[in-house]
Amino acid sequence: MKAMIVAFVACAIIAAAAPHVIELAGYTTEGQRAGDAVRLGDAAQ
Repeated sequence: MKAMIVAFVACAIIAAAAPHVIELAGYTTEGQRAGDAVRLGDAAQ
């Protein structure tokens, strides 16, 4: 029972921290769309 409670607490901590870590790492939607390798529809051909 104690192991299951520890697992639930660990899952909650990971789920709460994941968005912040992902944002700091630059994997947000805005970060992915702002790179040099992004093709834009109005770019010169």
